[in-house]
Amino acid sequence: MNPYCNPLTLYISPMREMYDITKITEHHTSISLDEINLEIKELLFNLGIKVSWIELFYRKPGQQGTIHADNLSGDFTKINWIYKGKNSKMLWFTINDSVNKKQVKVTMADTEYLEFSLNEVTHVHATNVTGCALIQVGIPHLVVNPKEDRYCLCFVLTDLAGNRLTMKQAQKLLSKYIE
Repeated sequence: MNPYCNPLTLYISPMREMYDITKITEHHTSISLDEINLEIKELLFNLGIKVSWIELFYRKPGQQGTIHADNLSGDFTKINWIYKGKNSKMLWFTINDSVNKKQVKVTMADTEYLEFSLNEVTHVHATNVTGCALIQVGIPHLVVNPKEDRYCLCFVLTDLAGNRLTMKQAQKLLSKYIE
């Protein structure tokens, strides 16, 4: 299995029926856990997965975020649902040995991250993430979105005790849904 991104065959809508993420135009926002589709919540719970946070990233064509790692970096996963974003690419990087400890920053959605410049990282993988996918977010990554509006709905994953899932743990729990 890919250590960066694994397409998933979760064909249940992630949000309640009346929730339309394409109406959101904020760059980065959190979404109430009450908006999650109870069917997907139950499916994940039965697999030993809890959704601890939901956030949405919205980008217009040509808008680009920063190279960053979620939290304090490490090995953390999310399930992402991508809407639109034709020809967008998600890129992953390793941190160069010469990089000093980074200062933690906080997003508009009140989540922690570490930001990196291009000379502090080395590119290791890229793919066009479409539909639903298990994503590695604990290492530096970036999305390039050239063609159309892109919405990325993210479920932050933990085990039932509240510990963030590593990629291997999430791959094992979601194995029957990985393409």
